[in-house]
Amino acid sequence: MFSRIHFVLFTLIFIGFGFLFYLNPEQVEFSLWEGTSLLISPALIAFGAFIIGALFVFLVTLFVDARRAFHLWRSSKSDRREGKIRERYSDALEEMLKGNIQQAKEMLDKILEKRPNHLPAHISLANLYSLEGKYAEAIEVLGKAKALQPENLEVLFDLVKNNVGLKRYPAALEVLDTILERDASNREALRKKRDIHILMGSWDEAYQTQKGVVKHTKEKKYVQAEKEALSGMEYKFAEELAQKGDFREAEKALRGILKEDPSFFPAHVSLGDVLQRQGSFEEAGRTWKKALEASWNPVFLERLESLYLSMAQPQKALDFYRDYMRERPEDSILRFFFSRLLIRLEMVDEAIEQLRDLETAGVIFPELLILMGQAYHRRGDFAHSMEAYEKALDTRKFPLPAYQCSSCGRSQAEWSGFCEACHSWGTYSIHLPDFSQKMPAIPFYNFPARI
Repeated sequence: MFSRIHFVLFTLIFIGFGFLFYLNPEQVEFSLWEGTSLLISPALIAFGAFIIGALFVFLVTLFVDARRAFHLWRSSKSDRREGKIRERYSDALEEMLKGNIQQAKEMLDKILEKRPNHLPAHISLANLYSLEGKYAEAIEVLGKAKALQPENLEVLFDLVKNNVGLKRYPAALEVLDTILERDASNREALRKKRDIHILMGSWDEAYQTQKGVVKHTKEKKYVQAEKEALSGMEYKFAEELAQKGDFREAEKALRGILKEDPSFFPAHVSLGDVLQRQGSFEEAGRTWKKALEASWNPVFLERLESLYLSMAQPQKALDFYRDYMRERPEDSILRFFFSRLLIRLEMVDEAIEQLRDLETAGVIFPELLILMGQAYHRRGDFAHSMEAYEKALDTRKFPLPAYQCSSCGRSQAEWSGFCEACHSWGTYSIHLPDFSQKMPAIPFYNFPARI
């Protein structure tokens, strides 16, 4: 169809020029150059000009088409190469998922030999080095990736992660500051910067950074958690004041925290400590009792017990345990702590009675058996004491109840308001087994305190 159209078109053109020849039979002198001329029909001149123009258009079209064909050939060749690179990269990722780290690294190295600007290969290779704990090698690879795309967030955050792995905290902070210079509201960068300051023990800088996190957090479900973390930073600052002996400023800071967030109970613990060290024993006791009733965290039982004993008021300690046990007869921790106090006060018979009630409830745990062994030992009943200790060894050897983080499960002997492992606040508490049956009512007698 295409050739027929052209044939008809050229036929019409020839007919048209033939008609012009017919209408213009005369000839004109046409000079080619000086001294040389031809006698030629005007129609032939027009026809020649048309042929020359058509030939020029044809040559230009031929050149454009040839150039386009060349580019298409180069593009298809490049696409084939890219296809092979993508296929090899996909194979490398598959080896990574299979756990074949060495094979994956070799495949990624080969990709980078042929395509040094392949950013995903750089990032994946760095991740493999990081998985092996080779943070320096990972940083070297990421340096090349950063040269390709200096503002790529994935590369920058990977640099932060590997610098932290090497404990190069200033270098990690420098990278994070680079991110925050471009986007001050980047909460991920702010959180990582806060966590690094915590690792460095720079609580003031951590507090200032956390203020930025709170400022840029808009989602309601996250705001409260970030505010709690901010309270934690303020709490740590107050603790440092107390350690320096600046109790009044520490008290002021702790009361400010509790005004903003009354549920942040580590501040209740430290406020009572500060009040006690200032000699305000009654106020410290009221602070801890109020917090105990709100949270029932055993740390307040320990604090109140130690407070009353330091005031040489053991009967007051006994009374507060008995009062709470009337309200919470099934509270295993409360009864366990009460038994421990009785042993400290040499009220061994009542302590053994309480411990037996716990044992009768149907749950045996090492702490209970160890405490029972101590009670029998104090009474001079060495046979029963050894029996209790042997039972404890049969279950598992464990110190008297440790505080455990409810977020990550870390255990430690002393209570802390901050978990060093998972960076959580107020998560340490003592957890004893629940009882399978209702505890029997406790007979309350006024045993004299023996110190």
